[in-house]
Amino acid sequence: MGNKFLCFALLAFVLGGCSLTPKLDDVKSVKSADIQALGFNVTEKNSTINREWWKEYNDEVLNSLVDEALKNNKDIEIALLNISLSRASLAVKEADLYPSLLGQGGAVRTQTSKEAYTSGGRSSLFNDFSLSAILNYEVDLWGRVSSSNEAARAALLSSEASADAVKLSLASSVVDSYFALVSLKEQLAITEDTIATREKTLELTKIRFEEGADRESTMVQQQSLLTSAKITKNNIEQQIAVASSALGILLGRDVKDLLADKSIELAVLPNDIVVPSDIPSSILANRPDVEASFQQLVSSNELIGAARAAYFPSLSLSGLLGFNSADVGDLLTSNAGTWNIGAKLAAPLIDFGRTSANVDIVKIQKDINAVNYEKTVLNAFREVYNALSSRTLLELNHKNALDYEAAIARTLELVQYEYEAGNINFLSVLDAERSLLGAKLARVQTHQSLLSSGVSLFKALGGGWQKE
Repeated sequence: MGNKFLCFALLAFVLGGCSLTPKLDDVKSVKSADIQALGFNVTEKNSTINREWWKEYNDEVLNSLVDEALKNNKDIEIALLNISLSRASLAVKEADLYPSLLGQGGAVRTQTSKEAYTSGGRSSLFNDFSLSAILNYEVDLWGRVSSSNEAARAALLSSEASADAVKLSLASSVVDSYFALVSLKEQLAITEDTIATREKTLELTKIRFEEGADRESTMVQQQSLLTSAKITKNNIEQQIAVASSALGILLGRDVKDLLADKSIELAVLPNDIVVPSDIPSSILANRPDVEASFQQLVSSNELIGAARAAYFPSLSLSGLLGFNSADVGDLLTSNAGTWNIGAKLAAPLIDFGRTSANVDIVKIQKDINAVNYEKTVLNAFREVYNALSSRTLLELNHKNALDYEAAIARTLELVQYEYEAGNINFLSVLDAERSLLGAKLARVQTHQSLLSSGVSLFKALGGGWQKE
């Protein structure tokens, strides 16, 4: 009898591990040809994502702000808690792969009834003491337990990738907000210098007017030019307040404290990054949102196998080894030993379509996740394409802005000479001064936009690339 049971158990273990999970053959993947279509030369070199991509800008103030945000942001805290939750869920599913052993002890004192049918009008009083270990194990005949375990493992990987996506998004927002704030502060400094220069010019114009060397209209025009610069300054200060508030929220810091931060006050926009011409073919597949979406798909696909297993019989093995005695003193003697071993086979007969409905539910969820994954991949291509396209134009705009500023500065010098020589009226000087302020502000704005496009490219590529 023991040999028969051993053979039966061995057969159950051999059958265990049969999987009813479908294969993922029809899912869109990230292909080298698709990446080459975006303008990259694809290499097959191994590569890892640079998780601290913002350090490419060599700005210590920026580095400290990103570190601060990653430590204090509540979205990061929630993402890390989700990882812990997924890890605990996986631990539960992994435990189902192994037998459970339960220790059990009991002490019962019983008196029977005199009125019971079998008592013969007599009652009896007796004790029952027991101490035993109970072993239970569900044989994974159709892969239900292993599929559930793999689904939980994929869910953990998805939550970890989602946390990376949150970190990437947060770091990108901090870097972008920092560049916007520094850009505005540079524009404010330019405007304040312009105001100081125009105030001096206005004073000289007033003196020249009083001496009869200039007309009143010249003085009024100079006053209007000064007022225009002050309006520009007020607008920039308002934008600085908004940008500081946005950055303060990301850092979890008070806006007043941020505005008083001397390191930010003295910061300047860094140089732009250099985009490599060759990237590894797998880089977009390493985007955290793509990985998170793919693992969600894997998890839902594994759950199909777990749901399908309900169509088939389940086999459970159990065993008991222990002691039983009417006297506690004899409980641990050899004569008090007791044991049993058995198997239970349960098969579904009629469930009124419950199992089929459960399988349909997980299949539909898998289809939803498959579409969502393909959407995420397509969005990754779109973001990279947009980032590369905008950078091409912004690089040209920034170069043009530098050339335009130099040309306007030279124009102002020339018209001032012409005005002092009496060859032209003051209106030409006013136009050149107004244009020069606009050119300086445009140069800073295009620089900031170019840096912002680099941030978008870093984010689109999943956080950076490996440098040679």
